[in-house]
Amino acid sequence: MSCCQNRPSRRSFLISGGATTAALTLAACAAEPEQEEFSGGEMTRALSLEELPVGESVQMAVGATQVLIFRESEQTVHAYSAVCTHEGCIVGVGENTPDGPFVCPCHASNYDKLSGEPIAGPAPSPLTRHDTQIADGWIHVEVEPAN
Repeated sequence: MSCCQNRPSRRSFLISGGATTAALTLAACAAEPEQEEFSGGEMTRALSLEELPVGESVQMAVGATQVLIFRESEQTVHAYSAVCTHEGCIVGVGENTPDGPFVCPCHASNYDKLSGEPIAGPAPSPLTRHDTQIADGWIHVEVEPAN
């Protein structure tokens, strides 16, 4: 009995290794990037509810952070970092309509206002989400405090 009968041939070893590598690579590429959530800052007063009607958005500095704020309803507000995940440009409001996306002026990445997910353009991942609160007629956003 030969000592090498149970060993795979070089060809079958290389084929199985190549198939495994290809499967792992495809799985990594197919996974959607997770949305980062900002933490470690302070809830900071951004603007009054009167200044941002339902269905409208604003891009502004809050504390030391450029943010995009979208008021979905009377009591629901979404906030994201205004820094584009493609090249770091500052994303703007675009058409100020409830259905219109946030738009990066540099390379036309578009982001959904409800989720921060990229919906067009070269942006590889969603905008970073910032926690929000509505209190005493004001919208507050968790950001790095200004110095």
